[in-house]
Amino acid sequence: MHSETVNPIMNAFNVVDLGVMRYGDALIHQERAHADVMSQPSRHVIFCVEHEPVLTMGKNSDASNLLFPRDFYIRQGVEIFDTERGGQVTAHMPGQMVIYPILNMAELKLSIRDYVNILEESVIQTLAHFGLRAHRDQEHPGVWIEHEKICALGVRVRSRVSMHGLALNVSNDLSLFGKIIPCGIKFRGVTSIERQLGSKVDMSVVKGQLIDHITSRLVRADISTVRRFN
Repeated sequence: MHSETVNPIMNAFNVVDLGVMRYGDALIHQERAHADVMSQPSRHVIFCVEHEPVLTMGKNSDASNLLFPRDFYIRQGVEIFDTERGGQVTAHMPGQMVIYPILNMAELKLSIRDYVNILEESVIQTLAHFGLRAHRDQEHPGVWIEHEKICALGVRVRSRVSMHGLALNVSNDLSLFGKIIPCGIKFRGVTSIERQLGSKVDMSVVKGQLIDHITSRLVRADISTVRRFN
């Protein structure tokens, strides 16, 4: 693991790039950081990572959203994890930018709704940098381009400290999504930045933009600012 401060906007935010890592190993980092943030309320950690192929199941996931038996995915080299985050099943793989903010919500004076708004708006503004017009969906969390999801969101707040986060499709192979019902939403597709643009995208630029937007919004996260995003 190596630390890469993408934006030194506030010393309290320690941005750590985990590179490409198996989900289980990244979860261990999250758990350790969660304990650290609980013991040091003014310190927050934001992990950036790309995962080896994996399916993660939210705490209330419906098993029918897996279109094949679990052994089918495992034989194809795809791990499956049952997690405590919200939401249904989603897929992770290299080329997808995953962000795990481990934040003391009480210290930042954030409600879960405000926090989700910040994450969604940060993704929307990141996509705008690439000329893509994205939006929220009133019924389904995450970020969408027309009727296709480009960013999944699933968070968990335990003892007022957040875990899990968001997964933004950048240049990843989307075929694994075709073997599940992503986020339990039928009859809608998934997309990526590269698919939308029809050209290659520099992951480091996406990461820098996304971290800039998240950290700057967290710094100024008073209620009036957050609610203007609705």
